[in-house]
Amino acid sequence: DETTEEEPRPPYRWILIGPERSGTGLHVDPLWTNAWVTVLQGRKRWLLFPPHTPHESIGMIEGQPQIPSSIWFADYYEKVTSTSWPAEYKPIEILQCHGETVFVPAGWPHLVLNLELTVAVTHNYASEWGPFKRMCEDVVEEEPEFAVRWYAGLKKNGRDDLASCLPYTKKGC
Repeated sequence: DETTEEEPRPPYRWILIGPERSGTGLHVDPLWTNAWVTVLQGRKRWLLFPPHTPHESIGMIEGQPQIPSSIWFADYYEKVTSTSWPAEYKPIEILQCHGETVFVPAGWPHLVLNLELTVAVTHNYASEWGPFKRMCEDVVEEEPEFAVRWYAGLKKNGRDDLASCLPYTKKGC
């Protein structure tokens, strides 16, 4: 690991601790990253929507605050699990218990509700398998200083194929 205090990685690793009825509102993970979440204690209820699901139809409205998961379940759950909901937008439902790990693919809207006091660890990560070019564009736009270090690290490790996906490289940066 070449990371130093002057060159921190983005903060995409967390310990999550929350009481019953807490959780994470509907969102898509940042920068087109994948994630995994392992529950150490407690239980979590998940809904993951296919990436092509229209965001407005599930309560993700541009410019509006994220709906807390306990409220989302009360307001939207019956709608998205009804027989009239389009099959291509049906969510994947997961009941995650202690010791289990859930994988969240890049670009999938999802929300989580803690069913009891829950302790979990999570990590978001970049992968070359997936929408890598789109991820690179987002990193350059949202984390430009990290993008420069990432580009240098890819080049240093002989991954010119991946480094070439960073859009600013064509400008000589």
